[in-house]
Amino acid sequence: MKKPEELELLRAQASARFEKLHGDLDREEHLKPLEGKAEEIRARINEKVKEIFSSSWRLKLLGPQADLSALTVELFNVLIPYLAELTQKISQVWELHRKLYMTLIPLMDAKDQEWFSRAVKEVEAREERFQELVDALSRVVHSARGISLQEGKPGKLSSSFYRWFERRFRTGVDKEGFRVYLPYLKKSQPVLDFGCGRGEMLEVLREEGVEALGVDVNSEFIEECKSKDLKCHLGDGIEFLSSLDDGSLGAVFSAQVLEHFPYEDIEKIIYLSYEKVRAGGYFIAETVNVASPAAFHGAFLLDPTHITPLHPETLKFLLESSGWRVEEVLKLNFPRQLPEFPAHNEREAIIRESLRRINGFLFAHQDYAVVAVKP
Repeated sequence: MKKPEELELLRAQASARFEKLHGDLDREEHLKPLEGKAEEIRARINEKVKEIFSSSWRLKLLGPQADLSALTVELFNVLIPYLAELTQKISQVWELHRKLYMTLIPLMDAKDQEWFSRAVKEVEAREERFQELVDALSRVVHSARGISLQEGKPGKLSSSFYRWFERRFRTGVDKEGFRVYLPYLKKSQPVLDFGCGRGEMLEVLREEGVEALGVDVNSEFIEECKSKDLKCHLGDGIEFLSSLDDGSLGAVFSAQVLEHFPYEDIEKIIYLSYEKVRAGGYFIAETVNVASPAAFHGAFLLDPTHITPLHPETLKFLLESSGWRVEEVLKLNFPRQLPEFPAHNEREAIIRESLRRINGFLFAHQDYAVVAVKP
């Protein structure tokens, strides 16, 4: 896209060409009056006609008639050059009209480009203000970690409270949604489901014949897992991960877990997972997409046990800094967006593009998952 000063120059040049042609057209459209000689001849013809009708029949056939013919020829000799000049003038005016119309196209295009540039800048400015708001809220959440109800670890709130909280605000986890991870986990056994909750992912893995083990600090969740004969362990996930042998796991999986930990513990989880997973194994972490204002103000702030908002690029950076190679960032759970605006002309196309960008920012995917492999 051209710079504003370039667009302004284009518009000024197009305006100058239009104004020049408009002035030329005004000048050409003013025709010179017919010379007075034609009026003089026409008056003489009128006199000669009167003379013919007032004379005897002999005179009508002789001199006056010849004089009338001569005057008519004289009149035509005056009119014909004038008509030729008039025809040429009409042709010139028509050509100027055509050129004037042609200058309107680049002028309108230049004005539209300038207007579109301003509209885009306004949308970008709004996006920037929204991002500043999200960043400010993130800093507030970080500064509040010291007075968190959890004091830095999940499970400080009673197991019963969190179980009822999930029942109130998370009526059920869609097990089918976990199948998106099977292509990675099927070839990376055994799998540790870090923060397994009620065991939905463990059930999916068992159905697919994948060896898996879950760990969670919530005793009621673990009891529910055991009632389904799922292999699981009650206890602190970081301590359990530390107790495993290096290279003993094929993959570490976590869904909606990392955001419950302070930043320092997230680093520990990533580092320990790298030690415990063998080469070629995976680390997959699903979490709330705080880059989406709808997700941040909704799912993230709703849960009082959430501590650390993790931007997709931040989590990707943490993994790469610990030696993981990020294969993919999966975009999950798109909310209902603003309807697409039909475009029948360029201005409507600008509106449609603006709505598309607003949709992409305000109503982006609510969750995401980073898929990383150990080289």
